[in-house]
Amino acid sequence: MGHDVYANGRSISSKSADGKSLCAFPDVCLTPPAPPAGPIPVPYPNTGMASDTTRGTRNVKIAGKEVMLKNRSFFRKSTGDEAATRSQGMNVVTHQIKGKVYFVSWSMNVKFEGENVVRHLDLTTHNHASDPPGTPPTGHTDKQTPPVAEK
Repeated sequence: MGHDVYANGRSISSKSADGKSLCAFPDVCLTPPAPPAGPIPVPYPNTGMASDTTRGTRNVKIAGKEVMLKNRSFFRKSTGDEAATRSQGMNVVTHQIKGKVYFVSWSMNVKFEGENVVRHLDLTTHNHASDPPGTPPTGHTDKQTPPVAEK
């Protein structure tokens, strides 16, 4: 199904979009090594997908699916740090593996249901249990405005 809705020339992030936040790095997690050593910190790349959108818009939909909103919506999981284990302490900051992905930037002037919408190239942070996040900010990529033919 099509997803051609834009804010400020950038594709809006929604559950129907193909958007991804790829390889947020580093997501440092305590990981079990071979015995007898204790857990060691290992940096993992983390990825979140727009198809995991949670707590988006209730009434405004794109292709029948909810839209991401500032400070309310998130991707319910991030992947890439599964080698870390719960018994070893997980992420060194959030103590989480496969945590949520939140946006930390958004459109300043386009709002749905009174909240700013998030778009292609807006920044995300990964592996949340709460603030602070488990990764530095990284870009969310989706689709840019298609070129317009000159007349």
